[in-house]
Amino acid sequence: MHLIDRIATTNRLAAVCGLEKLGFALGMLLLALLLPPLPGALVVLAVVMLATLVVARVPARSYLTLMAGPLTFLVLGLVPLLVTVGLGGPWFVRIGLAAGGPQLALGVGLRSLAGTSCLLFLALSTPVPQFLGVLRRLHTPAVVTEVALLVYRYIWVFLGTVESIRVAQASRLGYCSFSRSYRSLAMLAAAFFAQTLQRARAMDHGLQARNWQGELRVLEDAAGATLLGVSLVAVTLLSTLSASVLWQRL
Repeated sequence: MHLIDRIATTNRLAAVCGLEKLGFALGMLLLALLLPPLPGALVVLAVVMLATLVVARVPARSYLTLMAGPLTFLVLGLVPLLVTVGLGGPWFVRIGLAAGGPQLALGVGLRSLAGTSCLLFLALSTPVPQFLGVLRRLHTPAVVTEVALLVYRYIWVFLGTVESIRVAQASRLGYCSFSRSYRSLAMLAAAFFAQTLQRARAMDHGLQARNWQGELRVLEDAAGATLLGVSLVAVTLLSTLSASVLWQRL
């Protein structure tokens, strides 16, 4: 089981209504986009991380591991906002700090971190069957939920396939030199394409044998929305908004 799936099914909020968690995540995301980045996005980031690490009890090490990828893209994306490149100088190229670059980079970085933390909270606290059940309650077209389920499932299947093929090639010294690495990579792509077609064909035959009518039914074991849960979500959102406004006025 993948790390995200394992955390989503074992955290403290796994049995909580998915509508409540979706409302919390989307509400916080909306606040992160509408409020000023400082202090609004910073407050949202702190509240969502508190909910993820303390309330849901997601391991901090796993959380940082999953945040490493988005953080890498964020840092690379902030570099063009910080520096300016022009012609001139002793080296014919002049690199300097952009006017207003640090403020702009700080705002973009805080908003991006806050938004990423909201989506990561939803992914780590809500199992996929529960999330699909929420989408069905919101009358999302069945084709959307089915494609989302199949894509999510087969992302990890395909990654596992690529990893197993690569390990088999590496154990046979398939990457000991540049030429061999190039040839092994081409063989990996060909084998992966063939296995992908085989898996797709087997899945299609299995669905047809079970008289598939365009929808995969999954078991939903989460409780329904409660007045207490909805009230807690509303109070948290209002408290976050109030704290951001008060901090900005100080």
